Amino acid sequence: MAVVKVQVTKDYRLFTRSEENRPVCPKKHKSLLRSMQSYGFLQCYPVVCVRNKSKHLVVLDGQHRLWAAETIGLPVYFCVIEEAFDIAQVNGTQEKWNTRNFAETYAAQNKQAYTDGLEFADRFGLPVGTAFGMLAGTASWNNIRNAYISGQFKITDRRWADTVGTIYSQLVNAAPRVRNARLIEACMAVARVPGFDPQRLVSNIDRCREKLVSYSTRDAYLEMLEEVYNFGKQKLMGLRVEAIQAMRDRNAANSSATKKSKQVA
Repeated sequence: MAVVKVQVTKDYRLFTRSEENRPVCPKKHKSLLRSMQSYGFLQCYPVVCVRNKSKHLVVLDGQHRLWAAETIGLPVYFCVIEEAFDIAQVNGTQEKWNTRNFAETYAAQNKQAYTDGLEFADRFGLPVGTAFGMLAGTASWNNIRNAYISGQFKITDRRWADTVGTIYSQLVNAAPRVRNARLIEACMAVARVPGFDPQRLVSNIDRCREKLVSYSTRDAYLEMLEEVYNFGKQKLMGLRVEAIQAMRDRNAANSSATKKSKQVA
């Protein structure tokens, strides 16, 4: 088999898109643009082309890398093959990376935050994206998505995350039926309440197994957690109301901080 030579050029006019390939869609490939702004055009992922009768380079694979390179002004690495292939069939075999794929890759590169995040997710039985969001002190993985994918993730709120993970795992271990994303949201909320004692809740779980029921909303789970938290106690806490208010206060503070950051920028 002949060795295919990787070449480089900044003459974007040499290339033309194959009619068999998908049209370029910039809106769906913003993360690719950001990646290439950070790392450049990687030679190990060249654009694959064939020459047509007019000697133009017809792009079979890599049209979005070509678009990003031209947008940023990067040199393009490319190779020319002798025979075309079925583009739809080849591209259709590719699987989109999931959150664990990214974490495992960066963990293999000795990025400790990703190693710790995977261990945290597995220890508490949490979805990977949710676990990493919690470690960053946020209720939404989307808030850390760009940093996470680019390998820049940092752990900033381990204490809160540990509290949430402990409560959630204890509840699920006692009653697997309660496992779902809304329960995680409820655990996140109560862990933000000033004066909340997680050990008080955990110690009551075994005594209140019949109260652990599956619900479809966060607020219904908050009512359940309040009942468990106050079981057998003389001093009651309105945990549901305080948890909702704590999350509102936090969201308002985050929104204000974001606005100030944009004004400074």
